[in-house]
Formats: sequence, structure tokens, C-alpha cells
Amino acid sequence: MTWTITGDHGSVMAPCWPVPHLDDRVVLTTSSGSREEFLGRRTSYTYQLEALAGSLRAGEPFGIDVDDAVASMTLVDQVYPAAGFLLRGAG
Repeated sequence: MTWTITGDHGSVMAPCWPVPHLDDRVVLTTSSGSREEFLGRRTSYTYQLEALAGSLRAGEPFGIDVDDAVASMTLVDQVYPAAGFLLRGAG
């Protein structure tokens, strides 16, 4: 799954953003040309575990809270019927 973000001065493309351990490139393109950057091949799950461990062990802020979770699930509940699917537990 490729993601491209385009702005006024160029774009950035991640060829395989959900699985950086398979392809960690980010391609930056501007009027001056393109260049690739490599972010490291650790899994995104590793970053999530490190954030959780930092929060539990060292009291570091976690970055999301229950309000974020509720907002995400509210969005999911809106997307399901829009895509023609039943909500979980409905029918």
C-alpha cells in the first residue's frame, strides 16, 4: 500500500508504509529532483511495544488516550454502513 502526500513544494511517497520492515524507503520529490531516504527496517509493531513499555516502565506519555480510541471507533462505526457493511453486533 503506497501513500503519497503532495504539498505546494513537492511530494513524499512511502511505497510500503504499513510494513516498513519490508520497504523502509521514503521518496521526496521537489522541483529540484527526487531523493530516497531510508528509515530503518524495524517493524511498526516494535515501535508500538517500545511506546507501551516506556509508558509502563518510565511513566512516559503514551501519545494516545481513551478519547482517541473512542474517536477512532466512532469513525469506524460511520465507515461500515457507508461501505455497505453491518455494524459489529448488528444482525
